[in-house]
Amino acid sequence: MLDILNFIVGSTSTILSALAIYLYIVLWKKDKTDGSYDVFDSFYKDILFKGMEHPEMRNPEYTNDYKNKFTGNELVRYETFAFLTFNFCETLYDRGNEALLYTWQDVIFIEVHLHNNWLNQPENQQKYKKEFLDFLNDLTKDKTSRY
Repeated sequence: MLDILNFIVGSTSTILSALAIYLYIVLWKKDKTDGSYDVFDSFYKDILFKGMEHPEMRNPEYTNDYKNKFTGNELVRYETFAFLTFNFCETLYDRGNEALLYTWQDVIFIEVHLHNNWLNQPENQQKYKKEFLDFLNDLTKDKTSRY
């Protein structure tokens, strides 16, 4: 009888330990995902604040013809801003989280249209993975067809 009781107690504690580990992993993943939304929100807010400080960097009249509209340090500032913006978008893509991409797809779409001329320069295309560029092309085709 004592052997059966020890078996039941041992089995129950093993099952409870496995359940606790499973719940820990589930909660950790949820917290990691929730936390990443906060991080991305904060980073994108910084991008938008930079755009408010220099509104020409978010003005399509300037960004569509950036090589003629910006000169000297203004050109360097804009190119750095566009690079930073697409690095942010690529980081979203690299997370491989469909819910995250779904949430941010409209923002990515806006950024592609604002800085598309910069992105399409051959020297800038080389800065990104082909998979990311394909994602941007697919996203813009899909979203454009919906409007």
